[in-house]
Amino acid sequence: MSSQKLKLEEKKTTGRKGSLTEEINLRDVMRELQKITDNQKLLQEQMIDMRKELSEEFTEVKREIKDLQKEMKEVKEEKQKMEKNQEKLQTRVEKLEIKNTRLEERQENLERKELEYQIRIRNVIEEPKENLRQITTQILADLLQVQDEEMDDWIEKAYRVTTDFSRKNQVPRDVVVQFERRKIREEVLKTSKKNTIHYKGQKVTILKEHPASTMQKRKKYLFLTEELKRRHVRFRWERREGIMATYNQEKVWITSEEKAKDFYKNLMKKENAPTTSEPATERDRKRARTISPEKSDKVTISQTPNLINLEEEEEVTQH
Repeated sequence: MSSQKLKLEEKKTTGRKGSLTEEINLRDVMRELQKITDNQKLLQEQMIDMRKELSEEFTEVKREIKDLQKEMKEVKEEKQKMEKNQEKLQTRVEKLEIKNTRLEERQENLERKELEYQIRIRNVIEEPKENLRQITTQILADLLQVQDEEMDDWIEKAYRVTTDFSRKNQVPRDVVVQFERRKIREEVLKTSKKNTIHYKGQKVTILKEHPASTMQKRKKYLFLTEELKRRHVRFRWERREGIMATYNQEKVWITSEEKAKDFYKNLMKKENAPTTSEPATERDRKRARTISPEKSDKVTISQTPNLINLEEEEEVTQH
């Protein structure tokens, strides 16, 4: 009996301990669950805050994008306006350039018409207290084989001008003679090409007068004309701009600085190319005869048949 009672008591004692442990474990689990719930709530709040921040940032980005798009649109419109204004300005500039070109051409034509009554005489000895009208009358009267009084009636005025040529070479200043009639001027130029003129033992040259704008244009081609003169290649100045050269029995029009440079390059490439010393045909022989007889003993003829005696022209600078 006593042993059975002891066993029952032990069983009771053992059962109580088990329930306490279960209660303790349940509390811990509940506590942990509560922590987890709290963490979940915290995370949810953080996520809500992050969403809110992201939403605000996204809204700000959208607003900035709209502002940028607006600015880009304004810039594009401004660019289009500027392009239109530039086109208008370019059109106005082109019109002004056309008008300016026409005015320059008109002025050049007026100057040319005025100069059609003038010639320029070079290498007339300059003396103190000289009677220039009397000197030019005598020279030109002898040239045209007319009386001095008759030539004096045809001359309107005569005066000296300073040129680059006279300054550089320390020679007498050129004499400009203006006639009353253009026909007399043409006759003087025509006759002077066929005859040699002297004054006090000095050879005198008669040149055409050209507008300053024409001489300015011709300066761009001097590098080529000097080479053509050196080679005795036939050429003449064009009225508006450029030159016409006869090279290899063909006429070539050179009316721009670019064409002149290209032609010059081709000349330099062919500088050492072999050519015949005499023209093969009678026609070529006639073309080659372009140097005056009095100079034939002084000039060495180039191997090319294209020759010319170029009229030298200088730009006139008035005092």
